[in-house]
Amino acid sequence: MVLGLLKQHLQPSAASLQQAAQALAQSLSHGTTPWAQHRPRWVATMLAWERLAAVAVGPLLERRSARAIDFWPTRPAQIQRLLESGSVTSVQQLETVGATARGLPALEWLLWKTDGSGHAQTYASVLAQQILTESQALQAGYQTLADTAWEEEDAWALYGEWFGQAVGGLDQLRIKKMVPDTRGKDSAPWVRGVSGQTAAAWLAQAQGLQAFLIGSPAARAATQAANPGWPVAGSLNSLLLGRGHLRDSLTLQERTATLLRTVQAARPGNAASVRAAQAALAQISAQANGLAGDVLAITMGFTDADGD
Repeated sequence: MVLGLLKQHLQPSAASLQQAAQALAQSLSHGTTPWAQHRPRWVATMLAWERLAAVAVGPLLERRSARAIDFWPTRPAQIQRLLESGSVTSVQQLETVGATARGLPALEWLLWKTDGSGHAQTYASVLAQQILTESQALQAGYQTLADTAWEEEDAWALYGEWFGQAVGGLDQLRIKKMVPDTRGKDSAPWVRGVSGQTAAAWLAQAQGLQAFLIGSPAARAATQAANPGWPVAGSLNSLLLGRGHLRDSLTLQERTATLLRTVQAARPGNAASVRAAQAALAQISAQANGLAGDVLAITMGFTDADGD
């Protein structure tokens, strides 16, 4: 299960994030590039991050990568002070900057709310370099996990932790990402709202959860081509089928399909569509909690979605 998840989802997702972050950093390193041309590269990086971070496990959790490069909501007033001082010109100097003015949300604000003049271009380039550095560390961390010779007992304990994080990811999307947040005041109330990428971000996170639950579309296509009728190695569905829980497997597949369909249709300005997606998330979260105790004998721990 652990190696299947690493090979089929986590390692490819980490590689996609690293590649997107590298393209973004390279783009911003050229001061003559038109400012708007950096935006699609930011979007690609953000979506790759959402797919990987949907289930925060391994080095992503250990390194607290979400706090390092995705603290939201960002604080525009703090970013403005940094731009006025022009004091941050290297990744090392970012250590003196709070998480509220770093990472993807801060870079989003710079790319959509400024024209790149003054210190904005330099600071944006530094932020992109930090995101690239973190993505490289994550890629190396997942490779280390894949190279580990796991004892069955240790691997099962690790999978139990990952299962809990997947449930936490379902709840986080439902209760944190799919509700407006006014703490940012002069930034958008919806996650990725400054760039208008809220719905796309929701879908990317749902796709990351889908990969854990039943396998990504690409992994499922490859599996069916090689072994028709087989589930994706490492997916929760493969564990259920392997243990003969056919009814639970069918329910999981049906609810995952509903989850993807409703999240894809959800829009911040349409309350009914958001409620439908939240209901689908709650339903599959409840099923997963039931599977943990009644079927798989997994002890659920706390996750980031549990708050204080």
